[in-house]
Formats: sequence, C-alpha cells, structure tokens
Amino acid sequence: MPKSAKLDSTEVTHAVQRAVEAALAAVLQEQQRPKKKTTEPPLPLSEVERQIAKATDDATTPRDRHGFRGTPPPAQFSLAELPDDSLLTEYEVAAVARLSTNTLATWRKRDDHPLKWLTIGGGRIRYRVAAVKQYLATGHRPWPGRPRKKQHTEIQGAAPSRRRAAQLRAKADSLAAAPEPSS
Repeated sequence: MPKSAKLDSTEVTHAVQRAVEAALAAVLQEQQRPKKKTTEPPLPLSEVERQIAKATDDATTPRDRHGFRGTPPPAQFSLAELPDDSLLTEYEVAAVARLSTNTLATWRKRDDHPLKWLTIGGGRIRYRVAAVKQYLATGHRPWPGRPRKKQHTEIQGAAPSRRRAAQLRAKADSLAAAPEPSS
C-alpha cells in the first residue's frame, strides 16, 4: 500500500483538533458579536387579551376578597335630585354620609342603628334615599370605637350583675355603719 493512502494516527488527531478549534472559534465569535434588537411595536390587544394579560400579571399578588371597606370619596351625584324611593348601595350611602363602609356594616348588626336598610335578592344591601335623607337631617354622628354595653339600669326588670350587687351591698353597709352626726 502506498504511503499516501495510509493515514497516520497523529495526522488524524491533528486534523480533528484543528476542526474543533475552528468550530470553537466560530462559536466564541458569534457570542461576542452584538445582537441587533428588533424594535417592532407590539400588536394592539383586544379587550379580552388585555384582561387576560392583567390577570396573569397580578397572579402573584394575593386577591383581596373583602372588597372596599374604607371611606369612599365624596359622592358625584346629588341626593336631593333622587326620588325618595330610589335604592342606594352601601358604597353610595357611605360616600353621601361621609362614613366608612365598615361603619354601615357594623350598624346593620345592631338593633338600634340609626340608618334603616333593606336586603334585596342575593343578600345585597340597599338603602332608600328617604332613609338616608332622614338620617342626615338628624345630624347624628357615630362615636368612635365600639358601642358601650347597656347598664343594668337601662335594661328594665334585669337584675344587677354580681359585681354591681356586691358594690351596692358594700355601699349600703358602709352607710348603715357610719355614725350619724349629732346636732
């Protein structure tokens, strides 16, 4: 066999090494070359696509399931122009009366709340315009904090608490034991 037809193992090794080095140099050169950024304007999204994008963007933030519970901004409508039998939402009443929606919700749990309300289908709360006007005419303003518990004297026919009964007995005993001033 002629020598030219026969490949030497060192020649093969060198050829493979040169091919690997050339490929590596091409890859490194491609990585170092600055890439051109295409700045095409995004396609306009439809309303549904916008809502989907917003929902996926906000997916990491926890959802507030309690709704708005603060004091809303002043009302954008005139209460005087509405008919008395119109119904207002809790938010609208809070805006007109400048109260917190939490205050209105608390009042609904009490028997002596100053603002009358009604429940419509689905358990939704509504207030009649006439009731809101009547409340505003009274000038009632809520006291801060929790309502006070009724005292035993306010509840007719109720016996005093044990502590109050003990205080009354002690007072009666001290009055009986005290000497009367002589004249």
